[in-house]
Amino acid sequence: MESNTECLSNDMDVVKKMEDEHLRLRRQVRMIQTDRLHRTMGVHPKFRRQDNLLRTLKKEYLNLYKNLKIARSGAHKKNDKKMKADLARALLLRSKTKQDCQEGLSLMSQIDGLLRRKNKEMIQLKSVVNTNSGRLEIRRNLSENRLTSAENKLEAAMWSFNVVQCENKKIREDIEHMLNDRALFNQSWTKMLNSLNKGKKFLTDLFESSTLAYDQRDEWCTKLKSVQEKGKIDQMVQVQEMRDLQKAFDHEMKLYHFLARKGVRRINKKEEEREEAQKKKYEEDKQKELKYHTKIFNDIYEYTNEPSVDKIIETFERIENENFSIYKLLNEFCAENEVLRRDLNKIRQDIVDRKDWNEMMEEKRQTKLKALEEKLEQQKIITEEKRNKLADKEQLLKETMEQVYEIFKTLDCSMKPYANLLGEREPSLRNLDLTFRLMTEKIKELVQITYYYERHIQKKGGKTSSRLKKYTVHPEPLDYWTAIPINILVPADPCPACVEARWLSRVSETMEVPFDTIQTMSALTELSEDPAFERSDRIHPLTECRVPRSRLILARRYMQY
Repeated sequence: MESNTECLSNDMDVVKKMEDEHLRLRRQVRMIQTDRLHRTMGVHPKFRRQDNLLRTLKKEYLNLYKNLKIARSGAHKKNDKKMKADLARALLLRSKTKQDCQEGLSLMSQIDGLLRRKNKEMIQLKSVVNTNSGRLEIRRNLSENRLTSAENKLEAAMWSFNVVQCENKKIREDIEHMLNDRALFNQSWTKMLNSLNKGKKFLTDLFESSTLAYDQRDEWCTKLKSVQEKGKIDQMVQVQEMRDLQKAFDHEMKLYHFLARKGVRRINKKEEEREEAQKKKYEEDKQKELKYHTKIFNDIYEYTNEPSVDKIIETFERIENENFSIYKLLNEFCAENEVLRRDLNKIRQDIVDRKDWNEMMEEKRQTKLKALEEKLEQQKIITEEKRNKLADKEQLLKETMEQVYEIFKTLDCSMKPYANLLGEREPSLRNLDLTFRLMTEKIKELVQITYYYERHIQKKGGKTSSRLKKYTVHPEPLDYWTAIPINILVPADPCPACVEARWLSRVSETMEVPFDTIQTMSALTELSEDPAFERSDRIHPLTECRVPRSRLILARRYMQY
């Protein structure tokens, strides 16, 4: 029933397609008839482009016809004959080279098989030697040393990686700082450009004002020169008057000071007494200062026992420099001592941290070693089981190969193909493919001989053909694979309007980031919920599409016709 319904549905689809095609052809015929009517009435402007196109095509046709005629001439025939001979020679050379390459490839495959076999045998011998010589303990120690060295290298690589990360962070900060500086520079640059534009505008205004004022320059210059000459004359007169007045003023002031001083000294006795007291006080202060300095000199002489002042100063400076150098050396020593103390504390702390880390790593190594030992025991058990299975399989292969060899000898197959092989020159497990092919060819040959004997020899001697038909051996025909037609898999062509609207619109021109698991699941859910993901919605003829864009495509197609 299902097959009948499918056939009916396919027939209906075919009938519907034929009807659509018939309607399209009728519309095209109507358009062609109208075009012919227009042409019979006269050259319509609408068809001038088509006339030009027809002329161009006719010219191209004549050129092609001329070129073909020239190509069939005598010189070209000679060239064609020569080219055919060269081509035949090249094909023979290619077939010969291909045969040589195939022989070389077969030889290389045989050499690779021998090498693999010898490598397997060598690995087996090495495993036997290592297990018999008792070097497992040495190998375990070597593996432990390699493990520790690898962990040390990993730690050093981690340290260097952290250092590089720190440097990268600093470089990123510098880059960020430089970007900020660049932004500030751009801001200041724009401000400066704005100010320059304003200054330029101001200068243009000044130039305009200067051009306006330049016309008045000569007049003002002449006036200025006259005013300057008049000012110089007035200045000379005023200078002369000021000099006379200054002389009179100086004379009057000298006379005034002279008379004031003489009058005071003759009249003011209190002032003279006050000056006398100040003079005595000044002399007493000088005596006190002299005594003080004399006492200091005496103390210095008692301390140094040196009468020369220059030597005392030199000795003092030398001692002062020595004391300052000692003080400086003491400060440096204290600073270096403080730095060394801090370094010592840091080294002690690093030693303690390293001890803790070593203990932790030793615990990890012990736990890892225990896990590896347990895993080793499990792998030993699995390996022993697989060895037993391998021995059984090898025994089975050996027995099977013996039976195959008996069949090979029974069929009396030829040994010539083994003569060109490397290594074993008889049927074995390594060249099992060749053995089976020889046996298959021999069996096919025997079947054909039997078929020929029964059909052409026994048929003549027998009375009836019923027994011959009953016991005749027929070769099996080859079963060729045929693909399923596309019209059965897909009932119609994909609609270009729906494909472009729903699938090509998903492509973006910007850089896309790969999805994570959550985004992938959400995208798959959204895609499965999309109606365009369904088969019935994606695959349908263009004439049955409900999208408005398909109507435009059909209208454009009809306009082209």
